[in-house]
Amino acid sequence: MDNNNNNNNNNNNNNNNNNNNNNNNNNNNNNNNNNNNNKIIPTLPGYLQKEIIKILCEFINEKNRVIEPITVEFDYRSHEDTIKELTIKLSLVCKSWFKTLSENLYVSVDFNYSSSEYSINKRENMQILKLHFNHPSNYYYKMIKGIETPIENQEITDRISTMDQLESIIFRNININSSESHELNFLNLIDCNSIDRPGGLEVLEIEINNETDQEKLTNLKSTVSKVFSLIINNCSSKDILVETLRHWNQSIKQFYVLSHPLSFSPFPWKSLSLTGYLSNIQYYEIYGIDLRISNISTLLKSSPNLKHLSFSICLDKLVYFLNKINEDNDDDDDNYITIKLRKSPRYNIVERIFRKQLKEAKKKEKLNGYYGSDEGDGIKKKEKLNGYYDSDESDGMEFTDEEIEEEEEEEEEDDDCDNISKCTCNSLIFSKSNINYYNNNEFNDSMEDEKPNDENGIPQEYGENESKEIRIFRNEWLHFRSVLENHTSLEILHIGQECRENGEVMEFSQRKQRSIKLSDRFIKEFGSTISSISSLRKFSMLGLNSDQIIRYISSTNKTITKYFHVESIMDDGSYAHDDTSTIQTILVDNPQITDLKHTKFVFSVQKQIFNHLYESAEPFNANVLNDLLTFKENVVFFYKKIK
Repeated sequence: MDNNNNNNNNNNNNNNNNNNNNNNNNNNNNNNNNNNNNKIIPTLPGYLQKEIIKILCEFINEKNRVIEPITVEFDYRSHEDTIKELTIKLSLVCKSWFKTLSENLYVSVDFNYSSSEYSINKRENMQILKLHFNHPSNYYYKMIKGIETPIENQEITDRISTMDQLESIIFRNININSSESHELNFLNLIDCNSIDRPGGLEVLEIEINNETDQEKLTNLKSTVSKVFSLIINNCSSKDILVETLRHWNQSIKQFYVLSHPLSFSPFPWKSLSLTGYLSNIQYYEIYGIDLRISNISTLLKSSPNLKHLSFSICLDKLVYFLNKINEDNDDDDDNYITIKLRKSPRYNIVERIFRKQLKEAKKKEKLNGYYGSDEGDGIKKKEKLNGYYDSDESDGMEFTDEEIEEEEEEEEEDDDCDNISKCTCNSLIFSKSNINYYNNNEFNDSMEDEKPNDENGIPQEYGENESKEIRIFRNEWLHFRSVLENHTSLEILHIGQECRENGEVMEFSQRKQRSIKLSDRFIKEFGSTISSISSLRKFSMLGLNSDQIIRYISSTNKTITKYFHVESIMDDGSYAHDDTSTIQTILVDNPQITDLKHTKFVFSVQKQIFNHLYESAEPFNANVLNDLLTFKENVVFFYKKIK
């Protein structure tokens, strides 16, 4: 019995030992797991972290210097907020990162520095100061909770005097073309004489206009070292244009053309392109000027780094010629386009009366030089006038049954409306009636795109044979398509309606109170041209009152994610078209779209007053008609994908 008990005790002891061993193994495993979980991730040596933060500081300094980012994703203020957020996040990581940041940030924005040891931006380190100035308001300002808050001129002067390391000042001066003064007089509002000139002063924009002579240009050159945006507003001297670009071409990134005097020769695109001074341009915005298709091709070829292109042309004329260039090729569906527009019987009669009165008013009041006026909103008085003459028929006009029947018979013969009237403006292709427009010696040189369209060396016959116009347009259009397809940096494209005859509303849209229904062939020709731009990310269309273009492009080019569609309407009170539901279906069919905005620009007039003008025996007053037009923007649909 004793032996058995001993054996049992031994077995129990062995079992206990085994249990203890198992427990020990479990403990070891747990310890190993804990060690693995608590294992410290190796960190970079302190000196490497410091060097990385210094590189990030240079990035932040460079971004704080920016006065206008050219990007699809950010506007200026959102860009500014992103950099602020990055700076704060880096400074909160640890004390050493904060210290490295505060020692290597040297750009101050609106005096965002302090002498405190807890400040990221320290006054003693600030070498560059960026200030904001609003020309129409005539004050320096900073943004506080999204509101422009003026900064006193004396405060700026006093603060500059305490910045011992200050080497240069960057001025983000905005809206210079909207102010009475186009000079850089804001530089005289503060004392910045401690800054070397011109090396230390940079500005966002300068404007060159018909008052800019060599003396003023010389003064600008001696004052400002860098210019980011060049604004051309009715400048009649090619020498001034070329010299301005020559001096600042390394810094100019944005190029605006607001208007060009009709009494002078065409804008010298070819001359400027041959100088090579357009090679650094990344942003074009062009309106108030007659643009040929070849001009746009010249800009694209001359600016290989171009990211943003915005221009206005006569869309009536574009539709007309894109229809005509393949009119003889009915069997070629890939190239042939048609558009079917119907005219009401009364419109044809009213149109003749309107144009007759307009012609008499022009002649009597001698309004020949009126085109050059600038109303600031992109719509010239004359354009409003002409656009309004072509608006829908007046209820006050009475016609006989015979006249109505005659017009209805003519309409039935052209029921499919394969052709539309060709606008007589000089957009896209110049008219023979304006050949004298090119005889000014100031611009008269051998540059072929500054002269009337020419074919086979016979410019004097231009315009007399429409087939030549069509062949010229075909050649220029095909070349334009080729240039677009091969451009690799263009990210934003905006095309708008603007015409010296019809303003910002297509002639068709002035007499038809509805959207345009474009043919499949037109959609394919125009849409495929836009879709061929592989780098494009944002597309805007103003004045071509049809969502068919955006629908086609979004279905064929999936890399374009942002769209802005604007209908431009001349409304006499009868316009009632809601296409919200059709716009929404574009989003359903194209999930790649992140932004889609659909807006209507409505130019309205009181029909009763309009009728009274034509019933009156008094001579027609052009200024009265201009005063009748009112404008409003209606945002019909807006979509932005939440990230």
